[in-house]
Amino acid sequence: MSRFLYLIACLIFLTGFSYGKGLKPYNFSLKDENGKTVKLENFKGKVVVISFWSTTCHTCREELPKISKISREFQDKPVRFFGIVIDTKDPSRIKEIKKKWKFDIPVLIGNSIVISKYRIIGTPITYILKKDLTIGKIIYGDYPEEKYRKIIKRLLEEN
Repeated sequence: MSRFLYLIACLIFLTGFSYGKGLKPYNFSLKDENGKTVKLENFKGKVVVISFWSTTCHTCREELPKISKISREFQDKPVRFFGIVIDTKDPSRIKEIKKKWKFDIPVLIGNSIVISKYRIIGTPITYILKKDLTIGKIIYGDYPEEKYRKIIKRLLEEN
């Protein structure tokens, strides 16, 4: 019986975790790879795409250049893209990987608080925030470019 209850508890947790739409995420303040402080609250009124990644993640190696390409398509729109690295604080390592993996979105240096508050259990995990900075979509792993575009366009059209 306890195994059954454990399974039910896990399903409830995962359901709440997966359907975080409309919830307000943790309002972080993080340094970028150049030492500049970036505050999430400063992007209210814009759609914000945040991709959590790590230097050893093979899927991230494919996902970040894709997100970077999409960011260039929306450069004239009120959309901001960030990668949050969770396994290094070394700016030179971050810049080396950006060059090697061929992506150019700004990278923020994550910390244990952000990892915990965003429930990062693996990478990549991408949060797409609405203009009011509530969660519009959480994406786990690889995701097709066209679906990213569709979500971003839909969130741009919302008030």
